[in-house]
Amino acid sequence: MSDEALAALYGEDYFHGEEYRDYVSEEGSLKDNFRRRIVTLQQLIPDLKKTDVFEVGCAYGFFLDEVKNDVASVKGIDISNDAVAHARAHKGVDAIAGSYSDYVMERPVGLVAMWDTVEHLPRPDLFIHKAARDLLPGGYIAITTGDIASLNARFRGKHWRMIHPPTHLHYFSVATLSRMLERNGFEIVHVSHPGNARNLRSILHFILDLRMGWGGLYRRIANWRIFDLSISMNLFDIMFVVARRKA
Repeated sequence: MSDEALAALYGEDYFHGEEYRDYVSEEGSLKDNFRRRIVTLQQLIPDLKKTDVFEVGCAYGFFLDEVKNDVASVKGIDISNDAVAHARAHKGVDAIAGSYSDYVMERPVGLVAMWDTVEHLPRPDLFIHKAARDLLPGGYIAITTGDIASLNARFRGKHWRMIHPPTHLHYFSVATLSRMLERNGFEIVHVSHPGNARNLRSILHFILDLRMGWGGLYRRIANWRIFDLSISMNLFDIMFVVARRKA
């Protein structure tokens, strides 16, 4: 898939009605997830405060905004022009539109983050290889993605919620993701299956509108205030993997 096709796929509609009901309205729950990941990174990287961070797939800049006071510097890239424009205008973060595969890093960084991104990439192996080159020796890569070997994924089979082409192109287990990282000079330092926070309206949109096709029912009840609530669930099918580049 070309960069132009990817940019079209991840346009404004992707974040507002297709994949997400309204990505911007989910900022609170998404930042809850990021805060928990940052705590884990602080435990794994003692000098995180002195670390330059680069995010691949930064979307609307919510992680960059959340982590910017905990690290030395932040920068991100995303294929979506609309998302990057929002990140720059509303979050004031250093985000650029484009493909990471073509981006030339100004200097090596200490952490590359790829939150729910690797499954979207036509060639994730090439992105991991590039990340290894863009990291300082001893630098870290942090990845979240679905775990296709999890109990829930195996039970749900083709109906597992993470299986929805054409946006999700690849599916990993802890073993296969670890092998890809190790082949590119990384050693695994952390694996977990954390919970994931989403607001109830987004969950309702996914189940009623996207999965069941009951868009009319969804629209009739979507504005009920009870659906403003954010909840955290853990089906143990999302993995959080951190690896360190070998010196």
